[in-house]
Amino acid sequence: MPKRNLRPIYPHLGFMIRTNKVLANGVELLYCSERQTSIGCTAKGHRDDNGVITLLKPHTGHVENDGLVEAKQARLELKELASSTKLPPRDVLHETRMKYGAAALVMAGSSSSLERYIGRARQGDRCLDTEAVDAAKPIFQGKMCLDNDQEPFLLFDDTLTQTGGRHAAFGNKLSLEVLESSEIFLTDGTFSVAQAPFVQLWVLHAKFDDATIPVVNVLMSSRSNADYSFVLEKLKAMMPNWNPSDFFGDLELGQSKAVSDAFPGIRTNYCYFHLLQAWYRRMKKHNLGTLTTHGNQLYQFWSLLRCLPYADPAKVEQDFDLLVGRMPTPLTPDMTNFVNYLRRYYVGPRPSLMFPPSSWNVSDRTIRNLPRTTNSVEAHHRNLERCVRDTNGRTTPLLSELLKCLRQEASKLKFDKEALDVDPTYKISSRRKLKDISKDKRILAVVQNTSATGAPLTGLAYLKAIRAAKKYI
Repeated sequence: MPKRNLRPIYPHLGFMIRTNKVLANGVELLYCSERQTSIGCTAKGHRDDNGVITLLKPHTGHVENDGLVEAKQARLELKELASSTKLPPRDVLHETRMKYGAAALVMAGSSSSLERYIGRARQGDRCLDTEAVDAAKPIFQGKMCLDNDQEPFLLFDDTLTQTGGRHAAFGNKLSLEVLESSEIFLTDGTFSVAQAPFVQLWVLHAKFDDATIPVVNVLMSSRSNADYSFVLEKLKAMMPNWNPSDFFGDLELGQSKAVSDAFPGIRTNYCYFHLLQAWYRRMKKHNLGTLTTHGNQLYQFWSLLRCLPYADPAKVEQDFDLLVGRMPTPLTPDMTNFVNYLRRYYVGPRPSLMFPPSSWNVSDRTIRNLPRTTNSVEAHHRNLERCVRDTNGRTTPLLSELLKCLRQEASKLKFDKEALDVDPTYKISSRRKLKDISKDKRILAVVQNTSATGAPLTGLAYLKAIRAAKKYI
C-alpha cells in the first residue's frame, strides 16, 4: 500500500490547522485538524504567500493547547527524519528533542512507542513477501526464502504433530557444508528476537578455521525434547555425513538429551559460564551472594568452587567435601541448603545426578583446546539484537527484520570463505588479548601438572593453583 500524501499542517494560536486545498493564486484554504475527528471543529481560514494565517471562523468544541500542538509537530518531525534519513532511532529522537524540547517528546509518547513509530515510517519498501512473513501466521515465501545472493536460504518449515511446534530453519549451502564438516558444534537460544508464534531462535554454531561461527538458525515455537530431536533429524537428513564428536550447550536437559539421541557416543558438555551463573543465582536465592566477595565469609569457598570444574571428575565428591570444610562453622540454614543443592544436582553422592561431573568438567576440554564456554555464541546474539535495534528502532523486531540480519550473517560466512581461499593466513575471528592467551597457558600448565615439582597437585592445592592461574583475586 503506498504512503498517504499528507497535507501540510501548521500551528496557530494553540491549535493545529491543515491545508484543505491550494487556490490558483497560491492561497491555501485551511481547516482545523480536528474537523474529521469526533470533535468536529468547523474552524477555517486561509494562508497567503507570506505565510500569514487569517482565521475566518473560530474553533469550536476544544480549547487551545500549545503542548499538544508541539507534541503533534514533534511526531511529524520524527516521521520526516525517519523516512528521509538513515539516522539511528536514538539520533532521530535526539534531533527532535533539541528542536521541540523534552516536554513535547514526553507528550508525543513513550520511548518504546516512538521507536515503533520510527520503524513504521521506514517500511516504505515492504512487499507482499515481507507482509506475509510479518503476519499473525507467518508465511515464508519469495525473497524471504532466499539469501542475499538469491540462493535458497529456507531449509525447512515444518510442524511436529506430537507437540504442535512449528520450526523454520535457515541456512545456505555453505552453512550446511561447514556444519557437516565440523567435529564440534555449539548451540544457544535467544528469546528476545523471536516474534509470535515462535518463542526462540535456536542457533547452531560450528568450527570454521580459527573461529566458532553461526551457521544454521532455527525459529522454534516449542522447546521440548521431541522438538529438538525433530529439528536435528531434519538437519541430519540434509547432511548425511554430519557426525560431530563434541557438543557444547547451556544447562537445558531437553536439548542435550536430543543431541545425545541424535548422535550416539557424542561427548555432551555444558558451558562453564552458564554453570557458574546457575550456581551463583542459587547462592543469591539463599541470600549468600554478598558473602562471596574478597574478605567475606564465603570468599575462600566460592573462589575455589569456581575452580572445581577443572578438577578430576572422578574425585569431585572428595574435593567438594574439602571445599565445604572451608565454610564457616556451624553452617547457617541457607549455607546448608546451598550445599545440599549442589550435592543433589551436581556432586553427589546419588545413584544418578541431573548434571553429573563429567558433563560440566572442563579439564579435558582445556587439554584438547576446545571451548570451555559458549560465550562466542552469546556474543553473536548480542550483535544480532543490536543490529535489529539500530536498524529498525524496535525493542522487538519483526520476523522480516530478523531474517535480514540472518542473511547478513550468511553473507559474511561466504566472504570469509572467499577470503580464506585467496589468503590461507586470513583470520576470521578478532585477535585475542594477550592477557587471555597467557591465562589459558597458565591454566593448561596446571591441568597438565607440568608446573608442579614432585608429586602431581591434588585436592585443595590443585584448586588453589587453578585459582592463581586464573588470577582470581
